[in-house]
Amino acid sequence: MRNLHHFKLLMLSISSRQMLVFDMQVVDTKAIAQQANSSLQEAWHLGCTGRSVEALTLAGQILADATARGDDRLAAQCDTDIGWYCFQIGKAELGLTHVRRAVDFWKTNGEPRQEAYARAYFGWLLLELGLPEEAIEEATHALDLADKTADPKAQSLATNVIGIIFWYNKQPDRAILMSERSVELARSIGDKTYECWWLINLGGAHSEAGYIAQALDQPEQGHQMLVRALELTEQALDIATETGDRWAARICLGNKAEFHSHLGEHDKALQCMVRYRLLQENSYVRDRQQYLYTLGQIYNNSGKFAEALAPLLEAVELIDDGGSFDSYIQIYLHLSQAYEGLGQFDPALAAHKKYHQAYLRNSAERTQQRARLAEIYYETKRFKEVAETETKRAETLEASYQKLQEQTDILASAVYVDPLTGLYNRKYLDSRFKELTSEKRPYSIAMLDVDHFKSVNDNFSHMIGDQVLSAIGAILRGQLRITDQAIRFGGEEFVVLLAGAPRGAADVCERLRLAVEQWAWSEICNGLHITISIGVAGTLSATSPNEILAIADQNLYAAKKSGRNRVVS
Repeated sequence: MRNLHHFKLLMLSISSRQMLVFDMQVVDTKAIAQQANSSLQEAWHLGCTGRSVEALTLAGQILADATARGDDRLAAQCDTDIGWYCFQIGKAELGLTHVRRAVDFWKTNGEPRQEAYARAYFGWLLLELGLPEEAIEEATHALDLADKTADPKAQSLATNVIGIIFWYNKQPDRAILMSERSVELARSIGDKTYECWWLINLGGAHSEAGYIAQALDQPEQGHQMLVRALELTEQALDIATETGDRWAARICLGNKAEFHSHLGEHDKALQCMVRYRLLQENSYVRDRQQYLYTLGQIYNNSGKFAEALAPLLEAVELIDDGGSFDSYIQIYLHLSQAYEGLGQFDPALAAHKKYHQAYLRNSAERTQQRARLAEIYYETKRFKEVAETETKRAETLEASYQKLQEQTDILASAVYVDPLTGLYNRKYLDSRFKELTSEKRPYSIAMLDVDHFKSVNDNFSHMIGDQVLSAIGAILRGQLRITDQAIRFGGEEFVVLLAGAPRGAADVCERLRLAVEQWAWSEICNGLHITISIGVAGTLSATSPNEILAIADQNLYAAKKSGRNRVVS
């Protein structure tokens, strides 16, 4: 019995030691997880204080360790944050890979709050790659998830991204509305970092409104918007200084310099750039390029073309070190202008050719990015949301978020927007034609075509041609009545849907024709002059919208055949 008792004691001792070892392993595992999460917070702090490259490096190390330990949730959080750091330093495609993987994980594991953050970043990165239609789909999905989880921080992020998409599509009024909402949400939770970042974008949306007003020969309104942009950016700069966010502070100073320069306040612009240079520690190639070409642009705007050459040529030297196509384009554009201002036309032409080549290469790159994006979507197609379920899900939202959801429904229409002109696109026209089939009230359709547009592309470049189309989009938005709708039909052709009988429609079209003819096209390029021809038809001529469009097209042909720059109805 004594030996049996001893055996039991021995077994108890062994069992206790095993449990102790097991407990120690649990403690160690928890300690590792806590340390990893602490390091991830440290990376986020680095990303919020202008040290995004360090943040990316640290988050990458945490990701590698989490993957090795099989901690998939921590890996997904790393992927989400890495998407943001990649955006900050201009590595959008790398960020896209990480954040798509994060979306995959959060969706599979039923974590809508985290999925909302990842999808919002995904949308932002898509926009950075020039893919606004895909971006709005992700951003509205992110906002829907944020609404359902009642997370104001995620709502703030998603709403901000949607505002930026409107800004990109040259719809500053909607951009301002959404950006103001994102700032309010950030303030409601006391998040200074988000408040700072979203104020920067709110200032940018106001500046876009100012530039459009100036293009439409509305200098007073343009001046007011740029002054407001400066005020908002100064608020953001104060917060960036308070929080130590050097990345945001550099953006603020660069934006302020641009706004001052557009207002003719070149000395103030240069003072901003002096402060910008002092904050360039821990910056990266793209950031240094932006600083240099912005400085060159300011010197060009103030007529100091010799001073502009030095920073622009330095920016050229950095091209081989990296950066974006957009930076490449801006560098050679401003360099060409500097040489032209100095009367050095041979190097001006050489720089302009590189600018044009970069623009075409950029367009090709956009096509390749769409192909790569399609591959990513194909690989994860089971996670793609069905658009038809959006309305049904919206009905389940709490009353306090109904207004925001209504805005989300409006935002979904951005897939119908042509990014170059900010007008509706052919897809939207097709949907409207289905509605007009049963329309009982009179309406008219106008077909517009830019006269001799091919010669604009041939003689001035395709980039100038794009600027012409963008300006015409702005003119149409400014001149049309609230009941009318302008659509880019394709190439240099536009369609306008006009409420009312053809006679009133013809008067509206004559006003459009005159506005285009009298617009200051030389501001885009010396020697440039643009006119349009218009054909109009209405419900008195036919019953179906397609038949009316065909008659309007015939009238457009008649307008061109009879000398162009006229309206035929």
